Amino acid sequence: MLIKFTVFITVCQVVLGAVADSEWVGKRFPDENVIDGIQEDDTTFLAPHDNHGRVEMGIKNKDCDSGEDPKGLDGDLGPINYICFDKRIKFQPDPTVHPVLHVDHIPKKYMPWHYCMNQSIEYNTLVPTYGDHRPLWPRYGEYTFVPKQRWVHSLEHGSIVMLYHPCANGNEVNILKKIIKGCLYQYVITAFNELEAKRPIVLVAWGARLELSKVDPEMVINFIRKFAYKAPEKVTNDGQYDKNLLEPASIKFKGQENSLCPLPSYVI
Repeated sequence: MLIKFTVFITVCQVVLGAVADSEWVGKRFPDENVIDGIQEDDTTFLAPHDNHGRVEMGIKNKDCDSGEDPKGLDGDLGPINYICFDKRIKFQPDPTVHPVLHVDHIPKKYMPWHYCMNQSIEYNTLVPTYGDHRPLWPRYGEYTFVPKQRWVHSLEHGSIVMLYHPCANGNEVNILKKIIKGCLYQYVITAFNELEAKRPIVLVAWGARLELSKVDPEMVINFIRKFAYKAPEKVTNDGQYDKNLLEPASIKFKGQENSLCPLPSYVI
């Protein structure tokens, strides 16, 4: 297993987001997303809190997070998020474009915050591998669109998130979907129209992402086996958010966290 992943690393461009534990001085490192003060319409105090002082996750609450986005803070703009309107700009796979593996160093005691739907959440990178998020996380499965403020919560539970530009090559997208659905239970698949044309397909796990032009099944499987279920919260329960859900994840892989991508289910 280790040998396979070593091979995987050597064929990728590797980017490390290195911040030493000794440089971290706060509970919620790196905490770029702090909202100063309390907004006038802040109703966070009405929601149940966990023993860390965060809004309790996984509980629908009309005063905090009911699964809706009435103010449009999370960028769910409808079909523009998941439809390629100009068929002439389909992004074709390019075998000369090397994959990029980005790995963030996240201190073990880092604790992301849960923000209610009256507060915006911004990230300092286009595709975050960690960060603050909404209290409700998505049900596992395939969607037309899930906001990053939702799927970042899935990452904290050890899930794999697959992102693809709506104009990405359909064959490549379908290959990757098939691999993921044959590998594990905890996944979220969603379109994401902010990805670049050069690498319009991205896999994300807690602390890591793999950016692709063309799908390499062995590389994808190694990424999943290396990074899935390595997050700080060992939560296997399904989520509560299901807006735009197309297909729930099959429960046949539920409880098989130690047997990822079993043969021959991922064979293309």
